[in-house]
Formats: sequence, structure tokens, C-alpha cells
Amino acid sequence: MKLKFLGTSNGAGIPVHNCSCSTCEYYRKNKQSNLSTCSYIELDNKSVILIDAGVENIANIFDKRYIKAIFLTHFHSDHALGLLRLRYSYQKILCFHPKDEEGFANLFKHKMSIRYIENKEFKPIYADEIIFIPIPLSHSKNTTGYLIKTKNSTIAYLTDCYAIPNLSLNFLKAINIDYVFIDATYSPLSIGNNHLNYEEATLLIDEIKPKSNGFLMHASHKTLSYIADNKIELKYKYINKGFELTI
Repeated sequence: MKLKFLGTSNGAGIPVHNCSCSTCEYYRKNKQSNLSTCSYIELDNKSVILIDAGVENIANIFDKRYIKAIFLTHFHSDHALGLLRLRYSYQKILCFHPKDEEGFANLFKHKMSIRYIENKEFKPIYADEIIFIPIPLSHSKNTTGYLIKTKNSTIAYLTDCYAIPNLSLNFLKAINIDYVFIDATYSPLSIGNNHLNYEEATLLIDEIKPKSNGFLMHASHKTLSYIADNKIELKYKYINKGFELTI
């Protein structure tokens, strides 16, 4: 099975409307785009498990594909927008999510084909022989990352956050993790307090000590421009839309 990314950017996406930074211009020149951070696990039978659903046309992307479940990190629009259309599906879909009284838009009021199931922090959820363990993260909305265990790999998926609480960090450090994917929206010079910058994210990866590798995600176009313009070499790489990993 594979972990694949439909997008790896922050909510603005890339290119940003009418922005002339070096990153946005590079994407335009090369006819590329990146969407909000959203990924999925493609199972051996070609069905999928979604991790977030922030891509607006996700219902079309997975048309005629069976969605085993959705694991939502939180209800900000760039992680939940696609549910507004996906709820019209002719398939019944389970959506696991952290506790949230409001959710996003009118999803709770008009559930339609989606059954929302509140996850419990650190309590395993089983989906097609894969174990998902919700990991509490510090963000402006109640948020859980996920520890994902397959037969071959253990993955820490940690977006969005400005910090990892001590209880969560100690839990992660006590496990042999193969790969870490972590929020690194900002550069160290950015003004913002709702996400990690790449230096903070790098220190957290070092502390978790993945056996194989760590990856940065949820990047702002301004952060990528700052790195490119200043020729900064990073210890861990930012992943792009289309990135995939055999798990």
C-alpha cells in the first residue's frame, strides 16, 4: 500500500492569487500548482483511506473509488472543505475526527452520507488492518495528528500545530517510528503563532528520532521563497504534491 499526497501546502495553496514571489512565479512558469495539505492511503485492493479532505473536488478525484474511512485532523476549511460535496456520495462514509462542537460550515447539521465519529486521544482506531492512534496537537482548533501503523511501517502524521504537547511528544518518543511528517508552515522570520517554522519542526523530528526519515509539509509560499532566495539548506525536505511513500 502507498501513502500519497494530493497537496502539501498551507491553506493559501501555490501559486497564490496575484502573488509575484519567486515560488509563485516558478509554479506559474512551470504550469504547476499545490493544494492544501491532504493525503490518502491507497490500499492493495485500490480502495482508499483519506487523511483530511481539504481539496474541494475530492469527490471527483475519488469517483468510483471506495473510501474506507476519513481521518480528519481538524475542522479548519483547508482540511475539511471537500466534505461539503463528498457528503452527497451514494456510499456511506465514516469520518473520524477530534472533538469539536462546531465542526465546519453545516456539516454536522446536514450529515447526509457521512457518519461523524469523535476520536478519543491515544485510543486506537482500526481500519483495514491499519491502526490509527489520535495524537493531540496544539493548534487554534482542537486537532489530532495520527500515529499510523501498517504491517511494514509506523508513521507520525503531525499537521497542523504550533507545538506538540509533552504527553504527545513523550508518547511518540517511546515508539519506534519509521517516518515523521510534520507541519512547517513558517520560516523563522515569519510573524505567526499557529504553526511551526521549519527550524522548530526540524528539532521535533530530531527529538522523535524516526528510523528512516522526516519530512516537512504545510509550507507557505513565502517560506519556500525565503528558503530559495537565501539558498538555505534544510536537514529535512519539504514534500510536494504527488509525493508518495510505500508503507
